[in-house]
Amino acid sequence: MELEEQLFALWRVPPREHGDALAAFRRVYTDPVTINGTPMPVADLVARAEALHTAFTDHDIEVVDRVAAPGKLTVAFRHRARHTGVWATPLGELPPTGREVDGLGIDVLTVTGDGRVAAIWVLADELQRILQIRPA
Repeated sequence: MELEEQLFALWRVPPREHGDALAAFRRVYTDPVTINGTPMPVADLVARAEALHTAFTDHDIEVVDRVAAPGKLTVAFRHRARHTGVWATPLGELPPTGREVDGLGIDVLTVTGDGRVAAIWVLADELQRILQIRPA
């Protein structure tokens, strides 16, 4: 299974569906993993995944492009989900709308010799996603 398939398998379903979520995430990520230059314990990453699944259901992730090099993997992907729970954003909490949200993301991953993700530069268009669910 390709690394991005392992990653997206973790994020498509709520962490509790992986049994021991912490162990499942540690199989794919180092602990801590560095995200946009800041070290993050894997437990916090699991909490982020849980928050994502609190706000959204019906996740679909499609890889639109990938570039691999020794120790690096860049993945561009489209993420679609339905906004069915409260979404905590930097602009405040957004109540559920039932709308489908569609956005692009790009992850630049640094990969260890054992195939785990040690660092990620994440680019996600959160403003575009927020605009998709704002009241008309």
